[in-house]
Amino acid sequence: MIGSAWKFVLYLYGLAIDSLSVCDGNNRLSASSVNRTEFPLQYMGHWYFLAAAATFDSGALEIFKVMDNTKFLVRESTEGEKLEFTAAIRVKDGSCVPRKWIYLLTDGSTELRTEGHPDRLTQLFSSSCPHCAVLKETDSSTARLLLYARSPQLEDRFMEEFKDIAACEGYEDILEIPQKLDYCQPDE
Repeated sequence: MIGSAWKFVLYLYGLAIDSLSVCDGNNRLSASSVNRTEFPLQYMGHWYFLAAAATFDSGALEIFKVMDNTKFLVRESTEGEKLEFTAAIRVKDGSCVPRKWIYLLTDGSTELRTEGHPDRLTQLFSSSCPHCAVLKETDSSTARLLLYARSPQLEDRFMEEFKDIAACEGYEDILEIPQKLDYCQPDE
């Protein structure tokens, strides 16, 4: 009898914990939840890369470990249905490394494809941070979550929310970009 009561209490406890979970399977933005008159226009302009998350030992964060900071400029392509990203990466040795790539927009979707990398899929995540973008980037060898913001400084609660989203995705390795050196400026 006591054993049955104890099992029932543990069962109720498990249900309560599940209902309090910060993980929401619907964190990814769907095309139906996006204001199509604003998407992708709300992503144009300058952004700062602040953090990345992945699983331990995946190597997905190695490329970012040499960075001190990164500033991006996002523009709509003259070809349409494309977003042009221009980055200025400040490496920890002080040098500036320019990078450019193009995201291909998929009609009726918030999923992005990277030009030249047909296997890479980028998904947008919802966030309570009004000036942030959380992206999940996956391909045949990499899976990681990326945090961008309009400002190089982010309130602690928004960084914690990013860490919660990362944990829900199964990513326990979090890399915050140091941002100790002056920013390089992306090509306008």
